[in-house]
Amino acid sequence: MEIMEPETENSPEGAGISQTAQDYIDAQRQLEIEAREILPYSFDTCTKPLGPLRQLIFACMKCTSNGSSPAGICYSCSISCHGSHGDLVELFSKRNFECDCGTTRMPGSCCNLRKTHEDQPAQGNSYNQNFQNLFCQSERYEAESEFGTMYQCLLGDCCGEDWFHDRCILGLSLDGSADSSDDSGDIQGFPDEGSFEYFICWGCISANPWLLQYAGTPGFLEPVVCREFAVACPGQSSDATVSRKRKASAISSEGDTAETDSEPAIRVGGPSIAAPEASVEATSTKPCKLPQNKHPDLANKKVSLFLRSDFRDHLCQCVSCLEKLKNHKCLLEEEATHEPPLDSDAGESTGHNSLLDAGEKALSSIDRIRAIGWFTILTANTLVHCFAKPSIRI
Repeated sequence: MEIMEPETENSPEGAGISQTAQDYIDAQRQLEIEAREILPYSFDTCTKPLGPLRQLIFACMKCTSNGSSPAGICYSCSISCHGSHGDLVELFSKRNFECDCGTTRMPGSCCNLRKTHEDQPAQGNSYNQNFQNLFCQSERYEAESEFGTMYQCLLGDCCGEDWFHDRCILGLSLDGSADSSDDSGDIQGFPDEGSFEYFICWGCISANPWLLQYAGTPGFLEPVVCREFAVACPGQSSDATVSRKRKASAISSEGDTAETDSEPAIRVGGPSIAAPEASVEATSTKPCKLPQNKHPDLANKKVSLFLRSDFRDHLCQCVSCLEKLKNHKCLLEEEATHEPPLDSDAGESTGHNSLLDAGEKALSSIDRIRAIGWFTILTANTLVHCFAKPSIRI
């Protein structure tokens, strides 16, 4: 079967657009495949009952507008409860976070999965500027126009695991980034992207100056100094006292085995653990191997650190250093990011169990006369739309 769309006044002479039914079906199946690649997980269970997790978090700008408190929602709620709101911001992974959907922090929104809007929000959640759709010290992230790469701070106790433009890390203006290469390694003074796996921003280094002593030692690159015009690291707020990298043009998890243009691939595993007491006892007699500070001249400068994938193997494990490390579990052990289960109804990428297949199955269950009538109405609707489109002005 071939469907011929009518010519319009804007179409070249004789340029009627034709499409076979099979072409249409193939196109729709390809769209479904692409949708499954973007949203491969099941979204029928909210993560709040699981407690604090390192997980993918989103912010709904519609539900947190008009000066209301910032809030974060899990992957499932971003689709099932806020998918139609049209203004979602993907924050990527955040540690120790509970979903705010269906809590008093979002009073105008009911969680469709837990069927509530009166739960109490978690007291331990922390919120930084990302929840207001602001990223980096430049407070900017425009997916359609950004160039280069953005890096997420591993430590995050000052910046709240914020994301930073490669140029901003050096203190360079973003205005000239469109004329430069997309690769951070081509920016003079920036480390080659393949030489490191993690990044710690200058704000978190300033809050933990002992980390600067590792700069230039095994597992750590030489320090990178930010030019003076750059502003201070954005802070974070909390209800309690309290290699990550992606292309700046990417719209959409953590690890070092596979990397895409988004954040490194999410890993599933047990929760992060602090150093066990046995380890402290075992290291009580070990001498401190914290490197001597080779960069005293950088004490008052904005310095960022880039870490290799094996940096944890080179951290001093004496009692004194473990006391500092126990407050930063991500430095002791790679964190596991909660990954929702894959959608069991998604089918294979070849198109099995697709919406089209379901539609064909439903269509085959009705009698032939009704099926012909349905197809006639659909075809008429398409023709009317094609004829009317040139005269529509928005």
